[in-house]
Amino acid sequence: MDIAQLRVSNMQLHGRDNDIKLLRSKLRALAEKKYGEGDAAKRGVGEMILVSGTSGAGKSALIHKGLGHPASKSGYIFASGKFEDKVLRPLSAFSDAMTRLARRYITVEHNKKWKFSSVEQSVATLTLIRNKIQNEFEEEDVEQLRRVLPGCAELLGMGSRRPSLLSPSSYADKVALFRSAPQLGGTKRRLRVSLTLVGKESIARMHYAVRRLLKIICSQLKGVVLLIDDLQWSDAATLDLLKSIVLDREIPSLLIVGAYREDEVPE
Repeated sequence: MDIAQLRVSNMQLHGRDNDIKLLRSKLRALAEKKYGEGDAAKRGVGEMILVSGTSGAGKSALIHKGLGHPASKSGYIFASGKFEDKVLRPLSAFSDAMTRLARRYITVEHNKKWKFSSVEQSVATLTLIRNKIQNEFEEEDVEQLRRVLPGCAELLGMGSRRPSLLSPSSYADKVALFRSAPQLGGTKRRLRVSLTLVGKESIARMHYAVRRLLKIICSQLKGVVLLIDDLQWSDAATLDLLKSIVLDREIPSLLIVGAYREDEVPE
């Protein structure tokens, strides 16, 4: 896992040429990974940039100057989401970024402008992504992605043709059984252990489903940059998911950027 870190200490972009060059070098690294160039030992290693600074220091301006604008000009996909203070919605910023990726960028107009010579070609690529999702995902995984990433529902299509190997209601059924179990004996203790295991399995399965979705999307695009802003207000679920994504060596041409206010990070 390759993590670069930048600290922004003033509001001006003047004099930050080295930081901007570092950010833009990450875009070039995406192309090298996509087409098998550069250091083979580093290909496939997850890329992440953390940009820190106080409120109003110019983090967003630096990121857009170094990554956002060049990405758009080069045909890369730049999508962002940000956490809000006192809004307790797990994965909210990541979900918003994925929504923008699905709705604003994986569209006929974007593909026509940056990648394809005709509308038919762009529709074909979008259809290819949907077909891969339909063919490779089990029904339960698609439904889980719909819950975690509701803004990607159109991209996910109508549901998988593959039958689920697990009952979608298994976790809910165990919760109901746990609540109705008798107080005496070891029944509740066994169910509590079972619930914990099922919960961990569900989270691991969700992480895997998100990574597979990103792999399918990124493999069809020149490069994708996801900005997760205001990480100081993030939740543990988001941090665990981002770690899982960055450690995955099979997602091509993906750069994760995290920005946070260093003076507001919880101790």
